[in-house]
Amino acid sequence: MSTTPVRDGTQWFLHTWRDHILEPIETALTVLDEEHTELVAEQSGFEAFLQRLRAVDPVEQPSTPVGTQSQRSVSAPVEALRDAYTETVLAVDHYESVYDESLVENVAVEFGPDYAALFHPAANVRFSPPLKRSLVAAARQAIDERDSLDRAVEIEQDSIQKYRDNLGEIIDTLDSTVVPEWYRETFQNNITTLLQERQDQLHSSVHRFETHEFCAYMYEEQLWTYPVLTSLARLQESVDS
Repeated sequence: MSTTPVRDGTQWFLHTWRDHILEPIETALTVLDEEHTELVAEQSGFEAFLQRLRAVDPVEQPSTPVGTQSQRSVSAPVEALRDAYTETVLAVDHYESVYDESLVENVAVEFGPDYAALFHPAANVRFSPPLKRSLVAAARQAIDERDSLDRAVEIEQDSIQKYRDNLGEIIDTLDSTVVPEWYRETFQNNITTLLQERQDQLHSSVHRFETHEFCAYMYEEQLWTYPVLTSLARLQESVDS
């Protein structure tokens, strides 16, 4: 079947029909590619922050009576941490469009509310050695979480691309939306095989994530949750077999 569309002709119809069927899969690949790009940028941002964090000296327990420690010794680490976070984590290109949160709000989400006060400009929290160690651990966790999610994204990308190729091959065997009688059993078997494979995947896991939850999160802005199943359903509904 020709893949060059001719406007107002049969091939043009088949071209637009093919695009309609594959649209969920193509959209999913775009979503996954954007997610991968953002995760890589965020991981790099947190790695840079972690490097800056390690260079910030904690405030040791004062040997002088309580209340005599200078405000400067408390605020200096806070200023350094705020600058480091602003210039790394908050500096990724997509931060405003995706998160649009203040520094303190984002710290609370990423590290937990217990750390939010440490990053507040008016904080009077002593950046003690134990607090620094726990913040280092929190930053490492943020990096690991993005690395893990990105691995899942890459696995899903490979899987979706395989289904795109397989489904595209099936569509290309047709010269119209009517499946010839001699080909109907093979056609249905091919569709059933892809459907069963994808359903089996949805009942398993993608890296560390339950696949249903992963798809719900990844495709939450779409009208569908399962791009492969949606494309398969569109094909089955649009042909006379």
